[in-house]
Amino acid sequence: MERDPIRRIPIDPHLVRRELGVDLPTARYLIRTGLVTTEGARVLRRGPTTGTCATAAAKAAAIRLLEGRAVSTVRVRLPIGAIIGVRARLIEEDPPTAEVRKPGNDDRVDATAGARIRARAEPLEEPRVEVRAGPGVGRLPDGRPAISEAARAQIRENLAYLIERYGTGLRVTISVVDGERLAERTLAHRHGITGGISILGTKGLVDPNSEEAIEGTIRHDLRYVENVPCLVTGYRTLRVATEELGLPETDVVNCQGRYDLALPLLKEGVPTDDGTRRFDRVLILGMPGKLLKLAAGVYNTHARVADARYESLLARLVETGHLKDAQRLAQRGPGTMVAKFLRTLDPDTRRDVLQRTCELIERRVQEDHDLRCGCAAYLKTDDGIEVVTGPEWRRLAP
Repeated sequence: MERDPIRRIPIDPHLVRRELGVDLPTARYLIRTGLVTTEGARVLRRGPTTGTCATAAAKAAAIRLLEGRAVSTVRVRLPIGAIIGVRARLIEEDPPTAEVRKPGNDDRVDATAGARIRARAEPLEEPRVEVRAGPGVGRLPDGRPAISEAARAQIRENLAYLIERYGTGLRVTISVVDGERLAERTLAHRHGITGGISILGTKGLVDPNSEEAIEGTIRHDLRYVENVPCLVTGYRTLRVATEELGLPETDVVNCQGRYDLALPLLKEGVPTDDGTRRFDRVLILGMPGKLLKLAAGVYNTHARVADARYESLLARLVETGHLKDAQRLAQRGPGTMVAKFLRTLDPDTRRDVLQRTCELIERRVQEDHDLRCGCAAYLKTDDGIEVVTGPEWRRLAP
């Protein structure tokens, strides 16, 4: 068995070899790098994120600038630590500009598959990497480029050896061909992003997340739960669960915000070698935005389906007696970034709101799904990770 570096589950390389028609060493490479995962007996391909594609284009352009070589494939280190090869092509010489066409994957709703992501490399006197946004890269509501810190860090890490070797800095400008038009097919506008797509990627690879794939992944992961399953909505939360809260990796299940799929599966049960495994209790850990939706009864928390964060936060502030803050939120309106607003609250107020949110979720899941539920919310603040738990979490969490 090899271990999937993203989901952290064992995968049989012989299954990958058989399904993809590759030799065994290639199958092991695909698993170790995270380029494939499984859904039951199905093998699913992952593809590079926009951040990984931007990194590959930046590296190809920088190699041309500093070494005079035109490369067709570059090796890119992913945030998960694996190294993959990404095809790139040089499209301009002065200054060197390279392009990567974002490969597809088995996520049938990846709107950015096929996007042409470019990077221009120019010398910089200071020995550092400066990342800028060009045409087709979106802008956040405050005007900053929609290039995540994880993507910036990935670019800097992959270009660091060139900085050290040649003693010069690099200015990298990322752009996306027809990015503004492409953004119309994404959810960028829901987050106040305008003018193009986001350059993102905390893992470096896009997970397949069709509904069938999500449900299959949940079923698969539940097979390995040893204690109480803990539902999380992404790999950042998975790391908080395991590294900050000390939950066993095998007990953490990434439901990708699809509580409507995950909670019924707990009662229905999943097949194991010893029969059917069913659960009567569950832990839910998440960031405030997802949990505020869940507290309002939204079990599919994907933004394309529903968004009750603002209304739910407003209700929680009123319920907990923080009327001045509720009035302040009401004046800002539905476009308010919930996490940012929460950080402006007094810590005691924030704790009251998040604790009330957790309590409502615990009660709702018990009533709607007949599952004993413990809920915890976490928020990244200047002082680190702030975790607030409901009463049942403290009883059920190991």
